[in-house]
Amino acid sequence: MYVRKIRKRNGTSKKYYEYLHLVENVRTEKGPRQRLVLNLGNLNLEPSQYQAFARRVEDILTGQRSLIELEGSVERNAREAARKIFTKQALELSDESESNFEKVDINSIEAEKPKSIGAEYLCHSVWEELKIDELFKEEGITRQSAILIEALVIGRLIDPGSERYTKEWAEKRSSLYELTGSPIRSSLNSYYRASDRLYSVKDKIEEHLSRVEKELFSLSEKLFFFDLTNSYFEGQANGNSKAKWGRSKEKRNDCKLVTLGLIVDERGFAKYSKLFAGNQYEAKTLSGMVKELEGHLEGGVDRTIVMDAGIATEDNINWLKENKYHYITVNRGKAPFEKDFTDMAVIREDKEKGEKIEVKRFTSEGEAYILCRSEKKIVKERNMRRRVEQLFLERLEYYKAGLRVNRRTKRYEKVIELIGKLKEKYPKAAKLYDIEIIGERGKSLGEKNIHAVDIKYKKKEGRYDSDTLSEGSYILRTDRLDLSDDEIWNIYIMLGNIEYAFKSMKSSLGLRPNFHQREDRVDTHMFISVVAYHLLHVIESRLKSHGDHRKWSSLRNVLKTHERITISYRVKEEDGTIHQKFVRLNSKLEAEHLEIYRMFGLSGVPLPRKVLAYKQ
Repeated sequence: MYVRKIRKRNGTSKKYYEYLHLVENVRTEKGPRQRLVLNLGNLNLEPSQYQAFARRVEDILTGQRSLIELEGSVERNAREAARKIFTKQALELSDESESNFEKVDINSIEAEKPKSIGAEYLCHSVWEELKIDELFKEEGITRQSAILIEALVIGRLIDPGSERYTKEWAEKRSSLYELTGSPIRSSLNSYYRASDRLYSVKDKIEEHLSRVEKELFSLSEKLFFFDLTNSYFEGQANGNSKAKWGRSKEKRNDCKLVTLGLIVDERGFAKYSKLFAGNQYEAKTLSGMVKELEGHLEGGVDRTIVMDAGIATEDNINWLKENKYHYITVNRGKAPFEKDFTDMAVIREDKEKGEKIEVKRFTSEGEAYILCRSEKKIVKERNMRRRVEQLFLERLEYYKAGLRVNRRTKRYEKVIELIGKLKEKYPKAAKLYDIEIIGERGKSLGEKNIHAVDIKYKKKEGRYDSDTLSEGSYILRTDRLDLSDDEIWNIYIMLGNIEYAFKSMKSSLGLRPNFHQREDRVDTHMFISVVAYHLLHVIESRLKSHGDHRKWSSLRNVLKTHERITISYRVKEEDGTIHQKFVRLNSKLEAEHLEIYRMFGLSGVPLPRKVLAYKQ
């Protein structure tokens, strides 16, 4: 073999192009001829490296040990060229179950191209169970686009990152394309086009997944939980109308935000999602999201919307009433009754965990108000209050000590200003104390340049007890008078399902941060995480049905050790012919792999063994 430079001119533009061919000499009936082995394209090779490159490719193909040491980039290019030649010319042999004994040069045995397959195998099986490819076919999405879309979604589950990162993962470190088939085009733009195609059928996909998941898990679809979260941008995102400054739940007030609204059912299955601007006011999103949800669900069932206080405005509650939806929420604003913590009923208690929930019901104008108090919440809020109180007193002492230290604030008006700002910063602690600032003796407080000489403070009597009595308490509001206090409280705490959904998307599914700047790219990037969450939740729900409470992150780490690898070796036939053989196989199953696969009804054999031979 040797490298040959080809120079051609474009007939239209008259521009000259140069590229490299790897060729070999062959004998034909018409005499010696050159045969093209591989088009190397515009590979960056110096003419002085042509011979060494060609020789190294031959050594790799025949399994010979090379005496030539090539620099890193040339070695990588030689291996890649050999891989392409092998794929092009290799002869695939049947995988026979009976034993096959051969004379093998044991010094030639090598293991190469290890790629993960365990997590891909599981995710691909769930993808097929959800019948997503069937929907794509109905919507006119080509098989090639479907392969790329599946890679984008499963990549977000296994090794989350950008579309560029997913492309590298799928092509170099994963066996996913061995399971699904490889895409014809693997340019970065093809991945972007696939993500755009996915987002173009967003509503159809969410409706399809909602329907299939309902059938698989017998979902009642009577309770829906609604909440919002946001993701921050790296960069200015000037080309995105949704990128706005807002209140970041990640405390990233230095970045623009985009807001994701999500509705899940009582078992945590996502029903509908929508992307809003980063400065979206929570209370204004409810009606639009619920209206969109109505189109995905079958009618005729009483449904209850569960939401947090930030969304439960009077306008939203009135809208739910008008549209015949029930509701359960945390009461917003002042309670319509005086809090009375006497004679509260205990609905849950676990002394070992320090858990105790007490409730008391009040009714008013067709609504039930459930006063709840949690022992764990009491401890948490008490510690928070003590910490704030400690910070407040430390700062007071600092100001007081400064009155006797040179170059520290002493002017009466300035000290008043500092104390005012301190009260503003720690209002809950400030209302527990009476604070007095003492001016200089013999001087009127109205005089100019009067100095403060002391700061006196004392805890108010009675105020402390009345405030701490409400610690750990909150009020639930609902029109579901048919439910017991216990049932209402248990439904409300299911809001944790949507909190877990958001947490999964942010930690395991790469929802944040967002590096895209264009609005359409952000929309598709975040929707890929939503679709990935559907697969994640199906996996975790199936585990729970078998009594296994592991999260996806733990499962993913276990399955990473199940790989697809290639074993290469040289074989000598009886006639003296030497073959370079390659066996592509799965690594041996470990007990924990088999345990997981059995829960999903999988055989544990993602792909059959392949034997390939290259004749010398």
